[in-house]
Amino acid sequence: MKITELTTKRPLSTAALVLVLLVLGAYGLARLPVDFLPDITYPLVKVHIWWRGATPEEIERQVADPVERQLSTVDGLDYLESSSIEGMYTLQVNFKYGVDVDVAYQDALAAMARVARELPKDLDPPIVIKADPSQLPVLQLTVSSGGWDLVKLRDWVDRWLRDQLVAVPGVAGTEVVGGLKREIRVHIDPMALDRHQLGLDDLVQRLAKENIELSAGRVTAGKRELIARTTAEFASLDELRNVVVARSGEARLLLGDIATVEDAHEEVRVITRLDGKPCVKLSVLKQADANTVEVARAVMKRLDELRPALPPGVSLGVVENQAEYVESALAGVRNTAIEAAILLVLLMALFLGNWRQVVAMTWALPFTILTNFAWMKLAGISLNIFSLGGLLVAIAVDLDNSIIVIENITRLRRDRPELGSARLVVAAVQEVGPSVLASTLSFLVLFLPFLLVPGLASLLFRDLVLVVAGVMCISFVNAIAVTPLLMALLLRDSAKAFRETFFERLVRRLTQAYGRSLAFLLRWRAATIAVFTGIAALGLLSVSQLGTEFLPQMDDGRVMVKVRLPTGAALGQTDGALRHVESLVQGDPLIESAFSLVGGKVWGLYTYEIANEGELDIQLVPRGKRDLTTAQYVKRLGKLLAEHPLPAGKAMAMQMKVKGIRSSSLSSIEVKVQGSDNTRLFALAREVQERMSKAPYLTNVYQSLDMSKPELQVSIDRFRIADLGLTASDVALALQRLVRGEVATRYRDGDEYYGIRLMVPESMITSRASIEELPLFCGASGGCIRVRDVARVVEAVGPVEIVRQDQVKQVVVQADPSGVSVGEALARLKSSLGAMDWPQGYQVKYGGQAELMAEAKQSLMLVLGFAFFFAFVILVVQFNRLRIPTIILGTVPFSLAGVGLLLAATGIPVGTTVVIGLLVVVAAHVTEGVLLLTYAETARSTESTDAVHAVIQAATTRFRPRLMTALGVIIGLSPIALNLEEGGDMLQPMAVAAIGGLLVTVAVALYLMPLLYSLAAGRGRPGPGEARPESLAAEKGC
Repeated sequence: MKITELTTKRPLSTAALVLVLLVLGAYGLARLPVDFLPDITYPLVKVHIWWRGATPEEIERQVADPVERQLSTVDGLDYLESSSIEGMYTLQVNFKYGVDVDVAYQDALAAMARVARELPKDLDPPIVIKADPSQLPVLQLTVSSGGWDLVKLRDWVDRWLRDQLVAVPGVAGTEVVGGLKREIRVHIDPMALDRHQLGLDDLVQRLAKENIELSAGRVTAGKRELIARTTAEFASLDELRNVVVARSGEARLLLGDIATVEDAHEEVRVITRLDGKPCVKLSVLKQADANTVEVARAVMKRLDELRPALPPGVSLGVVENQAEYVESALAGVRNTAIEAAILLVLLMALFLGNWRQVVAMTWALPFTILTNFAWMKLAGISLNIFSLGGLLVAIAVDLDNSIIVIENITRLRRDRPELGSARLVVAAVQEVGPSVLASTLSFLVLFLPFLLVPGLASLLFRDLVLVVAGVMCISFVNAIAVTPLLMALLLRDSAKAFRETFFERLVRRLTQAYGRSLAFLLRWRAATIAVFTGIAALGLLSVSQLGTEFLPQMDDGRVMVKVRLPTGAALGQTDGALRHVESLVQGDPLIESAFSLVGGKVWGLYTYEIANEGELDIQLVPRGKRDLTTAQYVKRLGKLLAEHPLPAGKAMAMQMKVKGIRSSSLSSIEVKVQGSDNTRLFALAREVQERMSKAPYLTNVYQSLDMSKPELQVSIDRFRIADLGLTASDVALALQRLVRGEVATRYRDGDEYYGIRLMVPESMITSRASIEELPLFCGASGGCIRVRDVARVVEAVGPVEIVRQDQVKQVVVQADPSGVSVGEALARLKSSLGAMDWPQGYQVKYGGQAELMAEAKQSLMLVLGFAFFFAFVILVVQFNRLRIPTIILGTVPFSLAGVGLLLAATGIPVGTTVVIGLLVVVAAHVTEGVLLLTYAETARSTESTDAVHAVIQAATTRFRPRLMTALGVIIGLSPIALNLEEGGDMLQPMAVAAIGGLLVTVAVALYLMPLLYSLAAGRGRPGPGEARPESLAAEKGC
């Protein structure tokens, strides 16, 4: 090749260019962002609509139906998910991967503008926002105090601490949960309202008008200009108590006469604790384009600066720091890569036995890897678990091209010693250069289809594929340009460069033994093919018995115990149940921290209140300090919970899923029961739940929603309110003010404002009868209109929430597999639910990991199809015939049998990362096939030998480099396959699959390919006048 000749003639110029690449690589490495997963952009738009007083059923009919009809016509839509709860409607508009989120947002705005005229007139204006479900907290902090109460602590966090953290570069916002929010409460005596003929609405308006600060305008006084300002804000609670709310002659009725004014707190709906002690939780969220590790480091640095300024008794704790796990996981993968590189260098030293050749060979590792960092910076690739996985794969296969070139240089040096070093390396590269190019292109086309196929799997592996592609391209340039130059310089005037070592003698004897065994098997072709067919069948059987998963579960030590009580349970009951769970794990030495959240859940920027649910988030000590994996600890904890069940409800232990993936479900399996009628839908969901609860292969089964939420339904008499000049909305809003209360105005304390809420005391509203006696409207005309005068209050049950997907109502039943893989549990479950009698119009769909697996399977099958097609095209172009490409690709299934066999032996299920290992196997298979059969074809054309002689000559010549490359890849992947370092869980299946396939690929390349080539060449067993395989092997010195 011309480039080889050019670099050997201009060594200084080549060295200068290499130095430039190394400097750029070092620059890129120093500035690469660090994260756990690749940057995956989810095109998602959220719509929030508030409709005060509306029931879930009303919102579904009058809001959800028209909005979802209109938005279902938007281009690029994937699916719609909506939730209707009392007074609020939330819609998630999920677009397909690859859709521009800004264009999607504009389309959603246009659709909402079109539907606006169909919506009720008393809605609050809809809020449409771009959202990112992967925007999770990078840090979760706790704040506790031994001297302050929870009101003062929460106030300090809201007023001071969160402002300090929001100012940190890269922080998008904070979410504060727990503690008690300060609020001025005015508890109205409903009997006093009746006596004085006052309505709550009158009091709300009066307080709003009495608490005011307003500029009157400018006043010019001589040479001065003054501002006239009215200052009538409440300066104290006593001033609030003394507000005149009514007059009767000379008598004044003060607010304090009919109400109790207290400096209190908002209603407690969420309780937070750290290790059993009350605390306030503060979550820090990063900006969409910010780096996780950098933001977390900056926040932690800011916290260290703030600690000296903290009030006495206030302490800060860290519940979760994503950066710590990201850094430890990436450090584990990095250490594994270093170990792999060291093992490869030792292997090359063992095979080559000459320090000059070792230097020329192993130079490829630092050069290609460091140069690749410049490519990563240019392509916008971060240092994440998948890009480092790509580097690991690249390290394993990086030396293949250099091995081929150096081995050919070594052979020519031995066969043609008269050539000078420069002429020698040029001649050697010219011989193998086209084959190296073809094998490199074949390797690349197997991975590049990931960039063509849409979907989550292709987005996840994009960085890995680009890294592998970059390293392979740089490796090819190094093999034909830099390595020959190094060999020419290092071997110049070196008479001892090729002295045979003990190990080389051993390899030579192995080569001779291999030649004899190949010659023998060429005489027993049918039996040999039968043996390989048996291996392939066994591999296929093993694959059919394997479980499936989307991504491997990480051993990150994150465990959740979810507590769920019957719908309608009060917050206090849920708190008691969670305290029971806390007592069971208290003092466990494997637990680093345990955070309790009672009555809700936090997701991203939003806090959802669910009074009958709670969760205990457990962080185990680092992996090196415990003898149990996270999965094993979850099993142990599950048994403990089963031995100490809750008096009511259930507690479920589960391992936290990988963060940053689109599916937000904590469970591996979701069964979505869909239909139209609420009663029938919930009945079917209960039957599904019962079946799943009895299944031994499932655990943590629970239904997300049910119809059992107790309600006090107020049924309005429309004729009666019409006679009184009222509307249903008037009645509903008046009752809401009395029960929930209403913030009439704000109370100023320093620079902060707190709500002044008017309401009837909770202690006076405890039953249906107490609601019926509440005065809705009072006036001077005499008497108050009570609830019982215009409505009937009945006890009933109803849905607390209506969930829909693609305009169809659904109830979700969630579960985790027990003792089996996700795929196996899902297959059994589908069989069980398929036996149910499903009414017309009702169906079941599957979500969670099942949905991701189905999507990934579709994408990966397309990737594999493209990969084989492109590889076939490259091979046809290379050989200009169909026979050899057919032999190479036709024997791929035999190599893949090793994948199934080793996965089955290690008990690793098939997931998306296994596909990468599978492609590594196919790439190695194709590369070896190209080199072997190119050599055989060349021997047949140049030496006029028959197919048997040519293939034996090619196989024995390729034995040593084949052994080196195969062992190199296997040893390079062994550290990650053993999974000894943190962070290796995600890549272990890939490495195991690759090693299993490569072990069989060696046998396929050494025996099956030569055999099939000899058959395809039309040669049967040697006739009486022809040389037998044994004699041909002897001619080769075998």
